[in-house]
Amino acid sequence: MATRTIYPAKREEWRTDITEHTDSTMVPMVFRAGGTTVALLQASPMRISLFELNRRGMLLATRPARIDSVLNAAVPRDIIAPTELSRITDDGQVDVIDSVTSTLVRESIGGFMFRRELPLLRGGSGKLCTLFPATLLHVRTWGQRSALEAFTLTASPKDDALVGRHRLTVAPASRLRWGNGDSRRCVLLTDREVLIVSAPADPSTGVSPQLTALRAPGDSGPPPTIERRGAAADSARLRQPFIVDAAIVDGGFVVLVGLESDTKGRVLDYYDERGRYIQSAMLPFTASAMTGAGPRFLALHQDARYRWWLSSWLTPMAAHGATAPPEPRQLDDAPERQLFARPTRARRP
Repeated sequence: MATRTIYPAKREEWRTDITEHTDSTMVPMVFRAGGTTVALLQASPMRISLFELNRRGMLLATRPARIDSVLNAAVPRDIIAPTELSRITDDGQVDVIDSVTSTLVRESIGGFMFRRELPLLRGGSGKLCTLFPATLLHVRTWGQRSALEAFTLTASPKDDALVGRHRLTVAPASRLRWGNGDSRRCVLLTDREVLIVSAPADPSTGVSPQLTALRAPGDSGPPPTIERRGAAADSARLRQPFIVDAAIVDGGFVVLVGLESDTKGRVLDYYDERGRYIQSAMLPFTASAMTGAGPRFLALHQDARYRWWLSSWLTPMAAHGATAPPEPRQLDDAPERQLFARPTRARRP
């Protein structure tokens, strides 16, 4: 913490009690969907509550939604099929993977569902994130080893191809989960680090997505990459506080940092678009999750009376040219029914 200059967090736009939309089974996660529509995930049964915001970040309306948690898995009834939910991105869709049958389910908030079997993911951990138009990212774990795999999705499952694999050097007990991204970037979180995965411009070329890490406070060297990390970088990373959550906002990234726990945080680290550290701030409460929405981020937190609150905060990047978020998109109609784009093949002479 000595490398951080911490200011009080200011410019709170609004704060609302969402306790009536939660229950004891709630998983503390919030998602961005459709620009400024925010979804709060709940579990058992698997459902989400949607919160629509206007361009000033004020709450407009809430409505319930439901996610198919069974996925028609062909498993014995006494076994609960493990499923993983990737973060909702700007297009208003959510991706669910059934790690028993390797079935990818894309559900839109408008109600559309698309199922796709992925034979290449069998035996994996089920943690995935999809990038537009035809890239799927998957975290696979072999014992104490983990790797980030990138696949190109085609019109036919038999033509799907592994285009890249990055070895992830993390502690054996470290959590690997997805933060809030957008249609072109995924945010992968470890206990001590935030990794940004950018989609290739053309998936049909077979180029693996670019993976970089946000530069830690006090690090004046070049931004680290997954290939350049060694023992020295691992030692430095272990001195950083816990990473609770992270989100992409207009103008950069916001990281929620926990000092004593990897599930609750109070310190905010701000980074620019290049992943360079800017400054830190202290929230007046301990937050459990966050998501980005335009030049602001939203934090989910619980008070001493066990009430859940959703707060909107303006980032410092908004003062450096970041534009205001647009009005919420109407998600009543199902979006285009396309899970992948057929890659173009170069003609042979």
